[in-house]
Amino acid sequence: MSDKTLITAHSGSDGTPDNSLACVRYALSTAADAFEVDVRRLSDGTLALGHDAADHTAPTLREVFTLAAAKPGVRVNCDLKERGLEPDVAALAAECGMAGRLIFSGSVDVNIFAAHPELHDCAEVYLNIEEYVPDLYLNYRNIPDFELTAAETITKVCREHGISTVNMNQVLITRRFIETLHENGIALSAWTVNEELFLDWFLGEGVRNITTRKPALALRLRDEK
Repeated sequence: MSDKTLITAHSGSDGTPDNSLACVRYALSTAADAFEVDVRRLSDGTLALGHDAADHTAPTLREVFTLAAAKPGVRVNCDLKERGLEPDVAALAAECGMAGRLIFSGSVDVNIFAAHPELHDCAEVYLNIEEYVPDLYLNYRNIPDFELTAAETITKVCREHGISTVNMNQVLITRRFIETLHENGIALSAWTVNEELFLDWFLGEGVRNITTRKPALALRLRDEK
């Protein structure tokens, strides 16, 4: 694993429309290591882009993979908005020459990886902590040292399923949380970090990945480090 913090361009980066081919093309024009799209399944089975919903006017994931395949090295973070999409997304990636260049985040079902271990060869998982730590946001505010409990809980899930990176809302991340994960051999991906002050802080902490709507700024700050 590289020591360099990866920069992922969030859907809709730098003023482009969310979940559009325009935002994909923009991300590919930058030096971002990856870009993120929200993935859903349409009624006919087509994998398409959409956060809360998607219809047949939405860009398809095949279109996204076709664009990304033309720029070697760039990865696609598929933020899964429904359970059970992993095998079909992986199969489509293989068809489009994108196997091994995916990241799965969002509603990832770790049990699917137990049933389909070959998925680990297709995609790295950034495991969203709120999917596995009940009442995360409420308990962070109410229970002293809950960050340590949360870190221990998600570390156990990661170890059981061969996952090495946790994905977490940046507003909840503390240095103690990062250090606890690091002590257990688990890396951290922070989302969605847009302010220069916080981008600089996370770069200084050496997290695995930063997902941001301002990749141009994040890349400049990383270069300055």
